[in-house]
Amino acid sequence: MAEIETRLFRYFVALAENKHFGRTALSLGISTPTLSNQIKKLETQLHARLVTRKGNTDIDLTDVGSRFLDRARTVLREAAEAEAIARQAARGEIGRIAIGFMTIMPLFGLIDKFVRGFQNLHPGIEVSLKQSPTMNTITSVLQRDLDFGFVRTPNRYPHNIRGFVVCRRAMMLALHSEHPLARFERIHPSQLKSESFVNYSPELDVGFWKHIDVIGEAGNFTPRITARVKDAITVLACVSAGHGVAVVSEAFKQVSMPNVVYRDFASKPPMAPSSFIFRSDESSPAAQAFIKFMRQHALSEKRPGSD
Repeated sequence: MAEIETRLFRYFVALAENKHFGRTALSLGISTPTLSNQIKKLETQLHARLVTRKGNTDIDLTDVGSRFLDRARTVLREAAEAEAIARQAARGEIGRIAIGFMTIMPLFGLIDKFVRGFQNLHPGIEVSLKQSPTMNTITSVLQRDLDFGFVRTPNRYPHNIRGFVVCRRAMMLALHSEHPLARFERIHPSQLKSESFVNYSPELDVGFWKHIDVIGEAGNFTPRITARVKDAITVLACVSAGHGVAVVSEAFKQVSMPNVVYRDFASKPPMAPSSFIFRSDESSPAAQAFIKFMRQHALSEKRPGSD
């Protein structure tokens, strides 16, 4: 059996409610013969008589027609709801977006600020969050497993990825509470020449702004890295175990780790940028709405390496 056009349901429901071909045709903006032909077409497709004629234009519903009327109304209601949902989605009023973020990002308060702010404006858009290292997040955005990412700012964005800086945070030193330098409130980079450093694994560090190198340049030495790990919390765990010192974001002051203390740098501290990334060909209305929101609320849209 051929699919029944929604239009035929609408014609039938209108006729059932008016019980008159002439008045129904007038309300629908079509001729009476056209309406009559469309009802006959519907009956043919259903292999059932839906109406009986009384005189030239009056009608009554058959038993089949009465039973079919409830279902026809349901079909029209569901079609209207589906159309409304499609229009809302096209306007970016409803939908879903998935965001990846590095471990430290919640400490900046940005996840709460951006996501809650966006959902206050777009309550119909569902937001899911996933914590992962920066490189994993970038890969997931490229592969469309995630729509967006909050990441360590790369020196250069990969092909098909765009982004802009959303915050900059001062760096500080994390060291063991019994370390000789812990007695100082501020530490100059030159005091770290003989220290062992805990840093990220090479695969997580390639192509990124290296804050540890900035400290080495300020102190006129090459940092000696003796431990490399895969996430920020493990960096602090290594410092806690006495495996070295680490240059970390000021946001880590909120993290309590046994035997770990934080000290500011005596010289101007390096500022670590974090960025919001997305695919350059992102086209879904919900995603476009979030990109627009981020452009309006981010600290900067300056690309890494640009003037």
